[in-house]
Amino acid sequence: MGNFQQHITCSTATGIAVAGVAYHFGFHPPVCLVAAGLCSFAGMLPDIDSNSSKSFQECVYLTAGVASILAAARFRHHGFDPDLAMLGGAVFFLLIRFGLGTLLKKYTSHRGMIHSVPMAILFGQLVFFVVPGEFEERLLKAAALTIGFLSHLILDEVCSIDSSGSSIRLKKSFGTALKWTNPKQKGLVTAMYAAIFLLGFGILSNPEPTDRVQDQTEMLASEMPMPAESEQCEIRRAAEEFLMQTQVAQSLPLPQYHSQVVTVPEPESELPSAMQIGSGWSHLAPLRPAAISLP
Repeated sequence: MGNFQQHITCSTATGIAVAGVAYHFGFHPPVCLVAAGLCSFAGMLPDIDSNSSKSFQECVYLTAGVASILAAARFRHHGFDPDLAMLGGAVFFLLIRFGLGTLLKKYTSHRGMIHSVPMAILFGQLVFFVVPGEFEERLLKAAALTIGFLSHLILDEVCSIDSSGSSIRLKKSFGTALKWTNPKQKGLVTAMYAAIFLLGFGILSNPEPTDRVQDQTEMLASEMPMPAESEQCEIRRAAEEFLMQTQVAQSLPLPQYHSQVVTVPEPESELPSAMQIGSGWSHLAPLRPAAISLP
């Protein structure tokens, strides 16, 4: 298995990679740094069930300190008074240091269910409900801690492979870290999976994304400039007149156009009547000159 330095180095490098990916996808730098810190911290978290008294105390103290800081930040995020937030963080520290620490030391063994994939998921879910921030930010921090926890388990399995000799040999500890169940602790396994199911249901039914969308919609609606009352009346009146004109135009019959024949009177002739030619001149005989009588 890997030692403390190897675990913290591996989880810190993994945390830097997680922070870089989160920053690439648009998360703010402080959120990325917190995610990197949680991933680095989770690299030593599985050793909270260590047989060594010194390692156990170090893990418990560090876990209690990180949990108290996150709890105080969560209280402040919900609007608690700063003094009450600090008191809440102190209560978390005492509960983990003397409550959870005592239970772990009494009822767990090294490489038990603390070194397992379900425990990594469970710790990540707990972090989601403790850390402050928006829904996506909390998911990032929970995922970062889970990834850091898994890096410890993977490194333990890698170190359980002995390749120093001419052949590769698997140590007895191989398969005891990266596991999903433990036949010797059926009750604990059942309780862990039940807790994972309940916490997962709580995360999926978290109302914050819907509330945030509604708040943004209301904010945008409040920021839109509303027209004055007189302008609203004018707009309504113009719309009503337009509708009335449209209805009237649709009810009227189409106009019918008739062509008219205009009769132009014939101009009166200025010639004497004897010299006028009627309209039927083509049927008349040619005119003969009148007889001239001499006296």
